[in-house]
Amino acid sequence: MAPFELHTAHIDGLVNAGLQFGVIATLDDATLAGQMLLQQHHRSIGVLRDHDDPPDYTAALADHTFHAVAVLSLLDCYEYQSDETADWNTSPAHAWTSRLRDEVLSRLPAEAKARVRYGSLSVPAYPLLPAYTDTPWGVTALEQIPGIEDGTVEIPVVRKGLPAEILTGPIHCPNGGLSSRVRHVTILGLGQDRELPAFARLREPSDQAPGVYLLFEHGRYVARPADAPPGMWFAASGAFIHTGDWRWRELIGHRLPIPLHDHHPER
Repeated sequence: MAPFELHTAHIDGLVNAGLQFGVIATLDDATLAGQMLLQQHHRSIGVLRDHDDPPDYTAALADHTFHAVAVLSLLDCYEYQSDETADWNTSPAHAWTSRLRDEVLSRLPAEAKARVRYGSLSVPAYPLLPAYTDTPWGVTALEQIPGIEDGTVEIPVVRKGLPAEILTGPIHCPNGGLSSRVRHVTILGLGQDRELPAFARLREPSDQAPGVYLLFEHGRYVARPADAPPGMWFAASGAFIHTGDWRWRELIGHRLPIPLHDHHPER
C-alpha cells in the first residue's frame, strides 16, 4: 500500500485516544502531542524536511468515547504511514504510539489478543473484530471512529470454527434436526469447556453451516447443535460429520466420521 497524507482528523483521533487512555493529561499536551505526531508523519511522506518547524495544529475534541479496538486501527494506520524515516525507532512519535498501544492492549480481554488463524496467517483476534474493520484506514472525521456508550471495553469476539460436511445414508431420521436442511456444519468448540484451538478457527458459522460442538461421551466424540438451549437432549439421527482437513485428526485423534446427534425426540 502506497503512503498517503493523513487527514488532520486522524491525528485528532490519536490525541483524543491519548486523553481517553491517560497518555495525555491536558488539552495543551494534546496539541503538543498532535504537532509531534503530525511532524513525524510529514517527514515520513516527504512534506517536511528533518529540521523544519512543526506544522500548525490545534487539537479538536471528540464528542464520544472511542472503542479500544478502533484506536488500535488508528495506530496501525498512523505507524504504517509514518515510519519511513531513518530515526523512526528512536523517534518521540514511535515512543508515544508504543505507549498508547500498550495502554489500549492492557484493557482488552485475553481472547481479543489471542492469536488466531486467518487464512495461512496467524494474527491477533482484534483486527478481525467489527470495531477494527469499521474504522476507515485513514479517517477524515472523528465521527467515523466507532465508539462505546458507557465507557466499558467489551469485545464481541468473532466466533470461528472448522467447516465440516454432513454425511447421510439410507437410515436417516433427523426429525427436523439440522441435518434435515443443511449439508455442512461449523465446529465451534470441543469437549466440556467448548473451547477450540486457534489453528481450527477458520470460518464463522452461517445458516448454511450452523455451529456444532464436539463432546466426548462414552469413549467417543459426538456432535451436537451449538445453539441448543441448555438441557435439551438430542439423539443420533443417522447422520455423521467429517472433513478431509488435516485439522480434523488434530482435534479428535483419528480420521473417521463421528455421529451427529441432532434428532430431538420431542419435536
